Amino acid sequence: MGHHDGRSDAELIQAGGEAFGVFYDRTVDDVLRYFMRRTGCAHTAADLTSETFAAALISRRRFRNVGKPGRAWLFTIAERQLGRYVRRERVASTARRRLGMQPLQPTTEDLERIETLVDLEPVRQALTDAVAALPASQRDAVRLRIGDSLPYAEIAHRLGCSEGAARVRVSRGLRVIADQTGGV
Repeated sequence: MGHHDGRSDAELIQAGGEAFGVFYDRTVDDVLRYFMRRTGCAHTAADLTSETFAAALISRRRFRNVGKPGRAWLFTIAERQLGRYVRRERVASTARRRLGMQPLQPTTEDLERIETLVDLEPVRQALTDAVAALPASQRDAVRLRIGDSLPYAEIAHRLGCSEGAARVRVSRGLRVIADQTGGV
């Protein structure tokens, strides 16, 4: 039956096995879209999606059908994966390793398909506008941290401030950007 299986997401999650595969087929594009909008990188979106579904498969026995859609449970896991990614600046692979999954190697076609799930132009424009509206000290700090991927010590050196001040500038700038763009 595949994607059109008549069972609810909750039933598919609880059943596991092939049923979980149906749940995956139903939701994978939405999860990819979620991560693509937030990272702007198809490869990162694919990695985060893979880790999210691996973590969901591992924790499916703890899923409790309390009347909320299974997607809500899945997106809670996705939000946690995104948070870990932001904090660590890399995609976790704990759940995939636990399941014995090999590292993800998406093809060029896979990455192009992911990129087509989201029209990023409005997002790019909103981010460009939000960054341009920042005070110069925050804008420069955000560009060095996010655009150039520099460590805070180097940002502080380039901006002539302490490392703590560089962290504050980046944090405040990102918070303003998130507020202005709705957290795209």
